[in-house]
Amino acid sequence: MATENVQEYTLSTGIIIAGAYADKIRKTLFAQLRDLTKNNRDMAREAARASAELNRLLYYLIVDELKSDKGDAVRVRIKYRVYPDKNYIEWDYNSLVVEYFKRLSDEEVSKSLRKVLNERLKEVQEAFGKKPPAPQQPQTGETAGAGPSKGEEVKETPAPPAESAGFTIGGLSEMGETSLGTILLKIEDPKGESLGVVELSEREGKVVGEALVVYGGEGYRALISLEGSVEKALENKDLIIEELRKARFVKISKQDAENFIREKMNMIS
Repeated sequence: MATENVQEYTLSTGIIIAGAYADKIRKTLFAQLRDLTKNNRDMAREAARASAELNRLLYYLIVDELKSDKGDAVRVRIKYRVYPDKNYIEWDYNSLVVEYFKRLSDEEVSKSLRKVLNERLKEVQEAFGKKPPAPQQPQTGETAGAGPSKGEEVKETPAPPAESAGFTIGGLSEMGETSLGTILLKIEDPKGESLGVVELSEREGKVVGEALVVYGGEGYRALISLEGSVEKALENKDLIIEELRKARFVKISKQDAENFIREKMNMIS
């Protein structure tokens, strides 16, 4: 007796504006079933039907029941089964999870912002900010002419790239999506041992990554940037690895690096 062909998936929208949930669900479903729908019109029509079914149910919840407002956000997760031989999609509504985020007023946010600026700004600047150069001592005698001559440019010494800092980035493995909708990946050395994490997000059509590494009793931080979307970057992690290898890692304290890594890992949903 032939075994029925069933494929199981999980759809997650990430955190999105409440008014955009329907479009995100449709696009995500079609992206996940790309190989099944691209040459099969019946399956493509079924994907459109299934997304419309779920979106109608969510409309009753988000719009009618929760009275969503401009600026509110949601995250939807649900498991589903696909029967390719029957061109049929079945939602597992028992697994449906909807998280709803209410927008705070500008006054509430501004009040909290002022509090953070007053209490934590100095701490953050010391951890990540660029320190001003030490004042130069006046020179006399033979050393007075040792500095750069007129017209010469004084350049700062850049932070070393990853391998110059002593560690080698060998690979990346996905850890999950954070509560902020960003993607967290584990940074590994060539032996597969963990070095730290890199958090990816999208800003103005680019992928921005913040990398944190703990190695040799030191902490390191670097920022990277790639063209395109996070989805495309995850399809070709070698591009992310290449950017990390070229990145200029700045030393921070080991404790700070470990704390930031722990905070990011705790945000994985």
